Formats: sequence, structure tokens, C-alpha cells
Amino acid sequence: MEFVGWNTLLFVSKWVFIGLIYLALFVVLIAVRREMALRIRPEQAPAAPEPGRLQVLAVGSDANLRRGEMLALKAETRLGADPENDVVLHDRYVSGRHARLRWDGSAWSIEDLGSRNGTFVDGRRCEAHVPQAAPLGAMIQIGDTTFKLVG
Repeated sequence: MEFVGWNTLLFVSKWVFIGLIYLALFVVLIAVRREMALRIRPEQAPAAPEPGRLQVLAVGSDANLRRGEMLALKAETRLGADPENDVVLHDRYVSGRHARLRWDGSAWSIEDLGSRNGTFVDGRRCEAHVPQAAPLGAMIQIGDTTFKLVG
């Protein structure tokens, strides 16, 4: 009889041990799920820093700009003479939809939108409808207005 008692005790112990392992895995799973839920909440995400600004170096024929003025940029900023643009330039050499600056999270690019007089970065003309890198510190000329891209 004693032999049957030990077999029963070992059998029950084995299943209790397996049950404890599953219980531990379940507790770990719940802890990981709670941790992931805390990290994913959008209201706790830090606000993205302002990507950059344009500093006016030469005002050209735009009487509304001042030399040294800083213009805030959005992640996608449209520049031109049309009032719908983010940066409106009252320059006789600027097209309605002249150029677009884009921030991808780490670098700027500029795209000439088919303007008549072109867009220049550091003295080189941008090909129309082809985004081109615009590093911080680059001189951007639109019409007879010159800007410096600053952080």
C-alpha cells in the first residue's frame, strides 16, 4: 500500500509543478501586456520638435519681409506668391506655387514646383519637380529673395 501512496504523491506533485509553471507564464504574460500598453499610449508621446526656420538674408522686391526675420517652417511648407501658401512671397519673380520644403524627421529637401524663374540651393538651380537635399545652413534663393535654412 505504501508504494501506491508514493506513486499517487509523485503523480499529483508532477501536475502541481506543471500548474505552477503555467501560472508563472501567465503572470509574466500579463506583466508584459501591461508594460506594452503603457508604452503605446499616444497621449504620452513627446511632442515633435519644430523642424526648422528660414532666416531672411536678402529681401529682394518683397516689401513685407525684413532682413534677419525668421520664418517658422512646418514639416511640409509651400512657398510662393499665392495666398494659399504657408510662406507668401510678394516678389515679382516668384510664381504662385513656387517651391515646397519637406522635413522627413531627420533632413530637409526642397522641390521646385515648376516655377518660371527657378529655385536655387547654394547657387545651384533645382530641377523642376525633383526633390533635392537642403542641409541646415543652405542658402535658398526664390525669386530675388534669399533665405538661410536654420534649425
